[in-house]
Amino acid sequence: MPDVKNIAFSFVTIVVVPLLFFVLLELGLIVAGVGTSFDYFNEIDIDGQPHFQENPDFADQFYPPSLNIGPVENTFAAERSAELTRVFVLGGSAALGFPHKNHGFDRLLEAQLRAALPSRKIEVINLAMTSVNSHVMYAVAKSLPEDSADFAVILMGNNEVVGPYGPGTFNQNFLGNISLIRGLQALKRTRIWQALSGLMQQIRPTDAMQDLEWEGMQMFTNNGVPHDDPRMDGVYSHYENNLADIIEALRSKGMHVVLSSVPVNLRHSAPFLSLRGPDLSDEQVDQWRMMTRRGAESADAQNWGDAVTHFQAALEIDPEYADTHFRLATAYENLGEFENAKGHYERALDLDALRFRADTRINQTIQEMAAGAEGDAFSFVDSAAAFEQSSQPFQPGWNLLLEHVHYDFAGNHVIAAELSRTIVSNITGTDTFEPLPGPEIARRVGFPNHDTVAEIQNLQGMIQHPPFPGQSNYAELAAFLDGKVERVTGAVGSPADVIQKRQNIVRSGLADWKIYFELAVLNQRMRNPTATYYHLNQILELYPHNRESYMKIAQAMSEDGKWSEVIPYLEQSLYYTRGDEEKIAETLGWLGTAYLRTGDYETATDLLLEVTEEYSDQIGLTLRAYGNLIRHAREQGKPKDLERYVTDVQRYARSLVRQEKDKEYPMLYQRMAQIMTMGGFDAEAKEWAEAQAQ
Repeated sequence: MPDVKNIAFSFVTIVVVPLLFFVLLELGLIVAGVGTSFDYFNEIDIDGQPHFQENPDFADQFYPPSLNIGPVENTFAAERSAELTRVFVLGGSAALGFPHKNHGFDRLLEAQLRAALPSRKIEVINLAMTSVNSHVMYAVAKSLPEDSADFAVILMGNNEVVGPYGPGTFNQNFLGNISLIRGLQALKRTRIWQALSGLMQQIRPTDAMQDLEWEGMQMFTNNGVPHDDPRMDGVYSHYENNLADIIEALRSKGMHVVLSSVPVNLRHSAPFLSLRGPDLSDEQVDQWRMMTRRGAESADAQNWGDAVTHFQAALEIDPEYADTHFRLATAYENLGEFENAKGHYERALDLDALRFRADTRINQTIQEMAAGAEGDAFSFVDSAAAFEQSSQPFQPGWNLLLEHVHYDFAGNHVIAAELSRTIVSNITGTDTFEPLPGPEIARRVGFPNHDTVAEIQNLQGMIQHPPFPGQSNYAELAAFLDGKVERVTGAVGSPADVIQKRQNIVRSGLADWKIYFELAVLNQRMRNPTATYYHLNQILELYPHNRESYMKIAQAMSEDGKWSEVIPYLEQSLYYTRGDEEKIAETLGWLGTAYLRTGDYETATDLLLEVTEEYSDQIGLTLRAYGNLIRHAREQGKPKDLERYVTDVQRYARSLVRQEKDKEYPMLYQRMAQIMTMGGFDAEAKEWAEAQAQ
């Protein structure tokens, strides 16, 4: 009979003691401030009240920090009032609203819900991020606070192959086992892992992967994945498992889940990468090329019957060449054979080896998940079907999307309308709500505006890079966006025109805080300080959690010399710096200047010295703080302080030169010459000026 005491001792020695050691080590590292939390939200205190604020480090568990992928800014009260309806949105860049940063379907949904539920306060909070997939959204869902929202909208599926752990990603190996992926992510979130990782980075040479900069879709173009790649089974399995677990996690946290299918551009997005069959002979390739050329010539001549014949012949030789299906679909469409066109558009989508679009298998998984969902806290919105219905007799294209997956205003309106129907029905128990039409929603959210022009111009720049020039209809895409910019520019008009349009919304009482922010910026540009102050103050009434609003007010008041009134706005803005050292240093330096102007020299000195001591990596702001200290010491007749500050700033500047940081900040010598002159140290000023010349 085994010795129970020996077994127990062995268990304690082998399992319990090491486990206890690692638990205590983990807790100790947390207390010591080593590493960071990877929860999606940080809980912060604002004026004595708990609030949730997005964690800018969240995505660093999946991507190198240098890529700057992360959540959009959101701050909201942790405690929910009875009259509040809050909706979370989960997904990738399409759900985020790219390229329309202020006119995605989240804002349109908020406008629809306000129209339908005028007695309720509505918050739609977007948790989506660029280039993320279901692995990331699973981590988001798991980390959300209990009962933090009423509804959670899920629209995701475009990045399953190119996102983290997908076979087409650029910074990780594909992993076929979802338990291994989740276990690895759990390890990455521990402070022990983070401490070891930081130590390894100090020991070994710099990892080029850690210095990556975001370059958009061209970062993925060398990672084509054929439709029959064995890894695709893992992709679909991971998506299904993640989606099921995301739904369960959100429902367990008290949220009603609204799952959406994923609309993509079928009609006007040619495949990014078509792969030729591997077993074709040279003779077959020559025949295929001839049929493809003849099909293209027939299409150019708008001889669509012949085009169909030639493209069909090409497919008989190579049935899995994606672009042939796309061209054949276009030919069928021009013959009015829309069902045939649909089939080949979908086949072109599924065979596209650069998988930036949710394919038919992804949307089939969503449909099956919705059909099998049990319980009350779940709804399904078939946005893909709504897109198809809105595009009849054609398939969705540039009527609703801007390129392959990102929605134009019309597409965002279709999604927001469908989502609002479902949410309102669940709140009211009726199906009587009819969403507002597109033109009225556009009026309420201020679409288009000057940002819209810049956003489409940004898109024009994006499509000049791979993989877009490789599309067979690239010339048409470029022409479409050229026309789009021209039309939007004409629709927006001058700043004065925009102000007039937005004033009508304000007078109707329907303006949200972003309308007021736009008006504040435009009136500031038009040099109308009275209107600027009015609109800025309205912003803080409607949404007091936007740092830029406080900084705009501080700027206007500083220019008007209202230094004592500036201080509380700057102090409040510190709640929204999110640990960003540049923003903190900027605000502290500005506060120091404000306190100097109001005569509180002790507080001003403390703030400015804090910038020089705690944020010395912010070179320009540190030099500005020293400049203010030196100017004040000279004006107040404090020679000892003046000499100390001059000595300190020279020591600081020489240290920068030794570290070759003057290359990062080429204005160093000029600024130092100015600061020395400001302090009355002309010889030193001359030395710095001469050093610049050398």
